[in-house]
Amino acid sequence: MNRLLKNCKGITLVEVIVSIVLVIIVLVSLIAIVIQGSVFSRRMDMIYTASSLGQRRIDLLKRFSFDQLSAAAETDVRIDADGTVNPGGNYVRTTEIDTEFDDNPYLTKIKVSVKKIKVNIDGSISSTETSGQPVVMETLFAEY
Repeated sequence: MNRLLKNCKGITLVEVIVSIVLVIIVLVSLIAIVIQGSVFSRRMDMIYTASSLGQRRIDLLKRFSFDQLSAAAETDVRIDADGTVNPGGNYVRTTEIDTEFDDNPYLTKIKVSVKKIKVNIDGSISSTETSGQPVVMETLFAEY
């Protein structure tokens, strides 16, 4: 009988179950990696767009004369991804102007914050909630 067992070739039920479990673990890991990559990609796209919108605002303010900068302050202005002011836009922009920065009348600090509006599951846009932290850009303008 011992000789019969040595000549039997094949795999046991335990080996089949172990191999199936290993394949499932690998597949679940790959699916998790794809999902995380998608979430990361969407977040990076949002950060890139918000950074671009903040930089565009600063570039626009560079065209202002030094005396006009204080009038450019804004709070929670809704904008589209291209920077157009739109009450239904997906982004919120705030521009803070600090004239006489560091007690110097010839320095003005500009701080632009841009954040994305959270979109509900049904596609509607939440009017108050934002997605993640805002992207903040700061610069100094000097009168010379």
